Amino acid sequence: MSQTVYQQHAYRSNQVPPQKPRPEKTLAQRLLSAGQRMLPWSRPTKTVSTRTAQVSPSQWQKMKATAKNQECFWNEQTLEGLTGNIWVRVYLVLSGLGKVTVLFITPVLIFTLLLGSLITAGEFGISEWGTVLGAYILYVIIPAGVVWGQFELYNRGYWKPKLLRKLLDARKLFELNRRTGMVTLYKRGGKVRYSYPFVEFDCILATTPSQQGLVNYSLLLAHRYSGSMHGVPLGVLVTPHETVAEYYRLWNMIQCYMDVTQPLPDILLLEEARPKDPTTAAYDQQTGRNPRYWRDMSDDAYAEAITQIEAKQSKMSETGPEIDIFAKAS
Repeated sequence: MSQTVYQQHAYRSNQVPPQKPRPEKTLAQRLLSAGQRMLPWSRPTKTVSTRTAQVSPSQWQKMKATAKNQECFWNEQTLEGLTGNIWVRVYLVLSGLGKVTVLFITPVLIFTLLLGSLITAGEFGISEWGTVLGAYILYVIIPAGVVWGQFELYNRGYWKPKLLRKLLDARKLFELNRRTGMVTLYKRGGKVRYSYPFVEFDCILATTPSQQGLVNYSLLLAHRYSGSMHGVPLGVLVTPHETVAEYYRLWNMIQCYMDVTQPLPDILLLEEARPKDPTTAAYDQQTGRNPRYWRDMSDDAYAEAITQIEAKQSKMSETGPEIDIFAKAS
C-alpha cells in the first residue's frame, strides 16, 4: 500500500539521490545572505517543536465540534502554511457586533420600551411603540442576525459563498506534500510561484535586528538551483521570537514529516492523521501506541506532558546525524 501512496519524489532520508553542488553565489546574493546560517540535512529524530501551533486538547475538541467539515492545515498528506487577511478581521468585528446586538442590546431595548410604555401611561401608544420596534427589527436585528448567523455557518464549514471564500479564507503561502515529496510556494493570487522536490531546498535561519535592538529569527526554505529570491517561510509555523534551538527542532520535525521512512511527528495536531499514513500506522501497530494519547488528555495533563518533553529535549541534540546529500554515487 505504501508504494502506491508515496510517489516517486517522496523524500526518503535513507535513499537521498545525490544532489548537484550548490551554484556559486553572486555578489548580491552574498551580501543578502549575511547573517544567515544554513541548517544541516540530517536523519530525523523524534524531537519535536513544542511551540508549533500550540493548541490544548479541549481547544482541539472544540475546533472539531464547531468545524466538522473543515480540514486541519496539517495532515497525513500536506502541511499548509497559511496567513489571514484584513477582511477576516473586519468580518470578525461585524459578526461580534451582530452577536452583541441580537443577544444583549435587543433584550435591553425591549425592556426599555415596555418600561417606557408603563411610565408614559399611554401617552405613547401601542401603535407608536410597534412602529419603533418594527423599524428596529427590520433595520437592525435582521441585518445583525444575518451577519452573525452567516459567520457561524461559515466558521463551521457549512455555508461558504464563493465571494466570501475569496475574501475570508486564509491565503495559502506554501504547501509541503509528504506523499509526493514536493514543496510548492504560492503567489498572492493563489497561483503557483514554483514547485520543486523537498531535497532540492536548503533550510536557512536568517537573523534581522528589531527596532528595539533585539535579534529576530526567521526560518525559510530556499531553492538551491533556481536562484529564486522567494523562500518558503517555515517560521510562520511557530510562535515568534523563539530560541535558535527551537528553530533547529522545527527543521528536524519538518524533515521527519517529509521522510516517508519515518512515522509522522508525534504531536496533537497530527494524531488524528496517524492511522491514514501507512508508515505511521504500521509503526503505531508495532509499538502499541494509544491512538488517542493526546486527544484524551486533560489540559493540565497535556501541559505537564509538554513540560516534560521540553525538559527532556533540552538535554538532547536538536537534530539527528547529518546527511551528506551531495555525496557522489558509488
